[in-house]
Amino acid sequence: MTFGTQPLRAPRVWDDPRIRFPDEETWSGLSPDEREAVLERIEAVLDEYREAMSEGVRHSKRKSGIAADLDAHFRRAGRGVLLANELAVLYPGEPVIVPDVVAVLDCDPDYEPERWVVQDEKRGVDLIIEVRNLGRKHKDVVENVRDYARVGIPEYFSFDCRRGVLRGWRLASDGARTYQPIVPQGGYLRSNVLALDLAIVEMRLRFFYNQSLVPSEGELVTRLQSLVDQRQGALDEAERQRSEAERQRSEAERQRSEALGVLARNLLEVCGLRGLALTDEQRARIVAETDQARLTTWSARVFSAHSADELLA
Repeated sequence: MTFGTQPLRAPRVWDDPRIRFPDEETWSGLSPDEREAVLERIEAVLDEYREAMSEGVRHSKRKSGIAADLDAHFRRAGRGVLLANELAVLYPGEPVIVPDVVAVLDCDPDYEPERWVVQDEKRGVDLIIEVRNLGRKHKDVVENVRDYARVGIPEYFSFDCRRGVLRGWRLASDGARTYQPIVPQGGYLRSNVLALDLAIVEMRLRFFYNQSLVPSEGELVTRLQSLVDQRQGALDEAERQRSEAERQRSEAERQRSEALGVLARNLLEVCGLRGLALTDEQRARIVAETDQARLTTWSARVFSAHSADELLA
């Protein structure tokens, strides 16, 4: 959305005198109640136009996605930047503007103003991004360029989400009131305000930091889920290997126990064949023996021993 002076086609919301904000002197002379009444009248007019306008899904998704991507990036970076969609911005003596995306630097990102009254906030906004879907191209690339520069907004970007076209402008200095086009460099438009590069990727406006794509919240969730899945996969594999090792140990122990049992039974059988009398205690000792080497020694000795005591010595 934009300011307006003279309509080029049909009358626009910004030509409506009811939404022109008072100049600095008038606003300063109003009481708190009078100021609130002015703001309520302006908001009522904006509501009339909002009810008559259809935004469209594409425009809504692109607009909210841009603000969400930037907000998440700056929060991760620990940088205080207020990002908002359609925040009414009121400059002294100008019609209200309601940009698709607005950014204010060095501001609490959790600050939730109902509107941005420049005179009360003691500063204007630092950057505006407009997303064009079905609106007039002239508004975005001519009228906004003129009007946003006039009030001193440092940078302005226009994203045509139907055609995938991105344009940008900035003020050359603090006192300038005419925009200079931002010239693409290697396919990117540089935002000095955001310290990021902008480019269109798969018909979406994306941001780059040090030539690396700034991930969206959805992409971060997907990446995190992938890392979690990889970690869980590694844990599952470790558990599988542990279980397999335990199974192999159990199987080896079972086989060893069976082998000991076979040796013990064979030894008792040979003792019987040779007539070596074994007491119940000696039989129990042979059956309970877990040292395979000792059982093997006894099994070799059984053929030469003359008594059970000699066998088990």
